[in-house]
Amino acid sequence: MTRINFVEDQLGAFTGPRSGTDPDDNVKAALSVTTGAVNPNSAFGKVYWVDKTTGSDSNDGLSPATAFASIAQATTVNNADVGTNTYNINTIYVNTASYAETLTAFPANANVISIGAGTFLTGAQTSQAKLYNCHFYGFWFVGNTAAPIVTVSDNSQFVGFHNCTFAAGATTTYGIQLNKVYEATIEGCKFLGNPLCPTAIYVTAIQLRTRITNNWIAATTNGILINNYTGDYGNLIDNNFITRQSADPNSSEQMAYGIKMLKPTGTAKWLIARNSIEAVDAIYSATADTAFQNQCISNATVQVGTGVMEDPLT
Repeated sequence: MTRINFVEDQLGAFTGPRSGTDPDDNVKAALSVTTGAVNPNSAFGKVYWVDKTTGSDSNDGLSPATAFASIAQATTVNNADVGTNTYNINTIYVNTASYAETLTAFPANANVISIGAGTFLTGAQTSQAKLYNCHFYGFWFVGNTAAPIVTVSDNSQFVGFHNCTFAAGATTTYGIQLNKVYEATIEGCKFLGNPLCPTAIYVTAIQLRTRITNNWIAATTNGILINNYTGDYGNLIDNNFITRQSADPNSSEQMAYGIKMLKPTGTAKWLIARNSIEAVDAIYSATADTAFQNQCISNATVQVGTGVMEDPLT
């Protein structure tokens, strides 16, 4: 008896005799693998679909054929679902289009994923309530008012923006504003400061384990502005490229501050390492304490257009 026949015979003991028409019948029966058996909606949370062109907010959003038309509707349905099912992580796929929406709530316990290279969300996006476990992937966030393009509310946790682009369609204040947030991640993103965004990333209040890493950060005044409080710890700004010139062909000026730290006396617990910064003042601290200086490691800085590598804290 061959090994294959032995396996088939053993499966036959559990599933009955072979039909004679499909050699895989026993395997299918033993593993209960059918077209409808593999359902991600039942195992790992629900999957919702958004398509502005073909969708409708009266649909259930559970398939591409019954997609929602708006991200806001997907958010409403998603948040109602996870309100009683907090251990599931839902997925929201958003098809390529330009969505002119102003979100006042973000999806909780969800990965929000752009399908394609041109999914634009235009407006001032503000999470007005505490946000938990929300990650955006591959979106273009376009600001069109004198406000932050994206604002993450107080006491939010596990929030992430991955490979996203922040652009100003009109004069904005910040690319993204992080209020009191725990475990925030901004990675692989582009902040286009051409030339309407004074500050790319604005961080305020206590931050715990915030990671700003591997981004291209451009703005007219501040790359990263940290207006924080004593009590921050575990935060990282690592391996970012911070400049104005590369993103702003209308100006040859440098931004005023690459990273600007406004803080009370005491240690802020930010590690600033391996960044490339071009600015009038590459790294600035309102309180030049020793602990802060010790956390600036291996940054390459070009200040006041001299082209000379300088002390990152001056």
